[in-house]
Amino acid sequence: MSVKGYAKFESAWVRYLLQKPFTAVAMHWMFQSLFYMDKTERRFKLGLDVVLTILFWLLFQRWLSWFVAILAAFLISHTLNFLLNGHLWGVLKHYGYVENSYETFSAYAACLAVRTKTNQSIVYAAVYGSCVREEWHPASDLDVRLVRNKGLVNGLKACWYCARERTRALLYGFPLDIYLLDDVKGLDHLRLGEMPTVLLDRTQKS
Repeated sequence: MSVKGYAKFESAWVRYLLQKPFTAVAMHWMFQSLFYMDKTERRFKLGLDVVLTILFWLLFQRWLSWFVAILAAFLISHTLNFLLNGHLWGVLKHYGYVENSYETFSAYAACLAVRTKTNQSIVYAAVYGSCVREEWHPASDLDVRLVRNKGLVNGLKACWYCARERTRALLYGFPLDIYLLDDVKGLDHLRLGEMPTVLLDRTQKS
């Protein structure tokens, strides 16, 4: 299985390590797509790590030493953040662990579109990737970009929405690649010449 599409690195030894799914999952666990996220979502994800670590530490410190308690709390919190707010199946699709029929893929995309349209914290949503390039195959992921509404509360709601969708995708074993952008300017960094399928556009009203 070719993995040239996952985590594109120029380093030969990194590409060699990424031939194994364990290494790719470990790398995703460590960094959790933070370098791909906009400021709001990055702060939200790091904040979850901090809050969960404190809560678990308060629980563990009754029975464990301070260092062991904080270490265990961080590892558990970071893993939960990875599982429930990450893209596990988006990584594993590169190694042959994901296969969907076109009907399943389309149905999932349609349901996500309905959920997104009812969320007022989102002003724009579009699908990119192989399905809009007419290159869909059974291991394709659903590549979605959202733009949040203005304001702190909307930012938090939009981040929670992304987290819920990632959790849903984890439980369904579906390769969802979804990110939240702070404004429409972030769309300029996506693949040039790729015409997305727009699911929602409230940008003229925001």
